[in-house]
Amino acid sequence: MKNPFVYGEPVSRENFADREEELKRLKIEILSGQNVIIYSPRRFGKSSLAYNALLELEGKVIPIWIDCYGVLTKKELAEKIASQVLQHWRTKNLFESIRRIFKTVIPKIKIGEKIEVEFSIGEEERAFEEALKLPQRLAEHSEKRVVVVFDEFQEIAELGEHVLKKMRSEFQWHRDVTYIFIGSRRGMMEKIFHSAQSPFYNFGRHMVLKKIPKERFKEFLLSKFESSGVKTSPGLIERILDLTECHPYYTQKFCHELWYLGKLKGELTLEEVKETFERMIIENEASYIEIWESLPISQKKILLAIARGEKDIYSADVLTKYELKTAAQVRYAIKALRKKELVHRINGSYEISDPFLKHWLLWRFGRE
Repeated sequence: MKNPFVYGEPVSRENFADREEELKRLKIEILSGQNVIIYSPRRFGKSSLAYNALLELEGKVIPIWIDCYGVLTKKELAEKIASQVLQHWRTKNLFESIRRIFKTVIPKIKIGEKIEVEFSIGEEERAFEEALKLPQRLAEHSEKRVVVVFDEFQEIAELGEHVLKKMRSEFQWHRDVTYIFIGSRRGMMEKIFHSAQSPFYNFGRHMVLKKIPKERFKEFLLSKFESSGVKTSPGLIERILDLTECHPYYTQKFCHELWYLGKLKGELTLEEVKETFERMIIENEASYIEIWESLPISQKKILLAIARGEKDIYSADVLTKYELKTAAQVRYAIKALRKKELVHRINGSYEISDPFLKHWLLWRFGRE
């Protein structure tokens, strides 16, 4: 039997935990042509939310998914957009499609499992400008709404403001295209979409994903274990969620490991939850040590303070306790830790992004 707990990739339908309200809202926004900005800490289920919305709208819209992670040039971005559009352009003849899609550049086409577009070096600017027009051309050709998802969109901001300006100036005329921008670095996403100086200021509605409510997550996990023939002892699901702090990714990952043990025995106990959690921390200790040793002393102090549950990280008590000189030093350390995605801000306070790392810190350095 296949493990019912899936992590590390966008999950669909039966593996998608809760988010009913967000899913309903996103589908409404898509069909109404409203651009949407989705952000939250990494691995909160942003991509899965968009993926499920597109699945449920299958046949009504044409999905274009652009993974921006690792995109280093305008040429690469143009090739990703063009490749996706060409795959959805329905004509009997591929070369006829190319002729109708591309007006100012002639790309190379690689045909394998998927069609890939490659632009020549030296025509990056024209290729980029052409690629930005393609979603609207596809919508007009197909007579269907096109939905373009930019996953990890904050990476595009690294290419420069001139890139964002060109994208905004073109996209604002696309009446038959809905754009969804997904990002995990909240500070960067807010700068792109909240700053009055940014080209993408007020370009869409904002959707901030929070943790899944404990009771709803509990129902989901319990049904997954029970439907796959694994019994759970009283209080076990609550203990899992206490350890993972209801983080979508780490909860699924932890349950993925627990399920194999439960499948062998038919039942899980609280002792097995404890042992499995400790084993997973030990297995990841080398990477945690590497993270810890890469940090300067001020960031180590702040990371440990957050792990220990310090709420007012800028207070005089915290500065004294951890021998930090000024609040400015704390602010600089927090900024660096957020950029490294080691901590995130939620409900007005900071948390360690990886609950397993948090427990390793407490195990290694103590709670006080």
